[in-house]
Amino acid sequence: MLLKDFKEKMIFPIKEILIDKIVKIRGFDVHIVSLTQEKNKNVLWVLYECNDELTDLEEREEYISNRDKMINSVNKHMKDINFYISELYIQNQKMTFIRSRGISLDDYHPDEGYSWLQHFIENGMSTDHWDEVNVSNIVIEAYEQKEDEKFPKIDLSRELDITITISEGFKEVLINQPIKLEFGEMQKGNELYFYDTIGNKKRTFYIDKMEHYDVWQDINKKLESQEFQNFSKNQMKQMKTDYLASIEEICPKGMDLAMLEYETEDGIQLNFYTKEYLDKKPVYKNYSGSLGFRLDKKIGINGFKNRLAMIKPIKKDFYNSIDVELFSWYLEIPKEVITL
Repeated sequence: MLLKDFKEKMIFPIKEILIDKIVKIRGFDVHIVSLTQEKNKNVLWVLYECNDELTDLEEREEYISNRDKMINSVNKHMKDINFYISELYIQNQKMTFIRSRGISLDDYHPDEGYSWLQHFIENGMSTDHWDEVNVSNIVIEAYEQKEDEKFPKIDLSRELDITITISEGFKEVLINQPIKLEFGEMQKGNELYFYDTIGNKKRTFYIDKMEHYDVWQDINKKLESQEFQNFSKNQMKQMKTDYLASIEEICPKGMDLAMLEYETEDGIQLNFYTKEYLDKKPVYKNYSGSLGFRLDKKIGINGFKNRLAMIKPIKKDFYNSIDVELFSWYLEIPKEVITL
């Protein structure tokens, strides 16, 4: 590394307000270290320990099946420290954070992370809580303030009087419940259930219908729209090539998508996968395309929020039942305001 590159990674604050408070955020100890006003940005600095248990759940070179890989991923992320500080009030002055960057003091980021940690210790950060923690497990996160907001003017003779807002978040929770899906519309009131292992209760959902979706008809219309007409011929050609290749990974030409419409009483998102896909060994593809879907109605026949799930590509004359798993659901973690 060149010296000039190393200097760019160091902290040279014009002003710094040491906060030095440890709080509990979603069950984890988080050290709110300081606020810095720098030449091109204002930053809130946060320190915490990554979870040692995750070492047993690292990505393996081979998986038996997609199910095996996905379960491993869900279990890993359930144990992750997952939060985002969106706002901070200090002496009635607001700071809004628009982005963050975390650095782990492991073998991949030693220079940058160690220079940050040294700076905070030299400027008075208490280390008592972390003295017995392996340095490679420490994570330092930098939250950047919105550019059009000013760095707060602080009266150090008064209490800092700080509150922080933690944005809402989501955690994927496993279900692994087999279901047989049929094409067509279902009757109103056709209740189904799964067990919520987090809340220890049954949750109700409804299958409204499953139908064919001609994705290629819509794609061709989109390619003729104004969205693709504002580029040069060469740009448009390359974009179309890449876009169509990514869509074909999702649904081969000449086929439709089986689309499932469902409702949940709490408006939560469910994740359905075919048994066929879950039993297969993972295949790593060059393209990672995605499709966005819109519903004509926001409220389903049972009076709850309507949602769509893509099941699998199917032949245009396919109307047999499909074996799927209700694989998982997303638990919403509410916003939280914490006083330091």
